[in-house]
Amino acid sequence: FPVIFTYPPSLLFYCLSAMFDKDGNGTINFHEFGALWKYIIDWQNTFRYYDRDNSGSIDQNELQTAITSFGFRLSSKFYGLLMRKFDRTGNQTITFDDFIQCC
Repeated sequence: FPVIFTYPPSLLFYCLSAMFDKDGNGTINFHEFGALWKYIIDWQNTFRYYDRDNSGSIDQNELQTAITSFGFRLSSKFYGLLMRKFDRTGNQTITFDDFIQCC
């Protein structure tokens, strides 16, 4: 049966669904969902690894450590820009959902 959303799903949901909709039919089947779930769990483990203070969010220093370990060398100014763009709480931190979008 179709899933009916009361509120519009997030952009992240649409992006992830599109990434894992391998047959391009606009939905994800059980196997596609399994791949999507593994992808999210892998990102969650990465997030937890770099959330050094176990606060449940990533601050600018933790974000810089994570992105640098991914092989990117960015300026402090650019990390500040990322924080402003992806910090929806205004606490100078990035939550898990926003970390996925940011990375």
